[in-house]
Amino acid sequence: MSHSRVAVTHYCERASDLFWAEPINATTNLIFLIAAFILIRNLQKLDEPFPKVWDMWILSILIAGIGVGSFLWHTFATPWAELADVIPIALFVTLFLISFLLRILRLDILWIIIWTVLFLGFTFYLLNSLPSDLLNGSVFYLPAWIGVWVLVIYSKLIDLKYGNRLVFAAIAFTLSLSFRTVDRMICEFWPWGTHFLWHLINGLALYFVMSVLIAGRICELAPKEREKMNKAKSE
Repeated sequence: MSHSRVAVTHYCERASDLFWAEPINATTNLIFLIAAFILIRNLQKLDEPFPKVWDMWILSILIAGIGVGSFLWHTFATPWAELADVIPIALFVTLFLISFLLRILRLDILWIIIWTVLFLGFTFYLLNSLPSDLLNGSVFYLPAWIGVWVLVIYSKLIDLKYGNRLVFAAIAFTLSLSFRTVDRMICEFWPWGTHFLWHLINGLALYFVMSVLIAGRICELAPKEREKMNKAKSE
């Protein structure tokens, strides 16, 4: 199989351009499929029509897409596989921000557009100002990392009831990003690297951020359910 060798020097585990040169990095992407499956099951338990929770369904599917795209990248290691890796991530980050602003902070459409455009502008500026190989390529995730900690701080300021889930997500994301960053630094004494831990812990982080949205929806539905029960009792 012919490869363009795009990723040969990107990761500790990859020492050749063979399809199965990164077995650990490739197979640990299963964590994203598992997380997506659990989230979809949780959404099914909400028993709500798709239009009411469309964003959460798409975000859950994007998590599966992240796993598939990353698997392709760690096996084919070609330019098109790199796009398959980064596009679902970029879409997830953007849609999650929109969903958080809409569902958790309950901003109106104008403010959602303003904050989303500001975040995308900040991301574009940061990625074009810093070297792409900074932090072993982890610079790509720096805007999302900053963004999630901003949301954590704000959720604490407003005393968000289920804000601890966001804290867990931010801590997990920080830890996973650290493992991604040090991957090539330890090749000499640990040839498998630490990139696979980025996958495993990041899958957990994505599950936690999604659980914030689902918890928000459950809290939103609770008063309506109580109202239905009270109405049924009075009849």
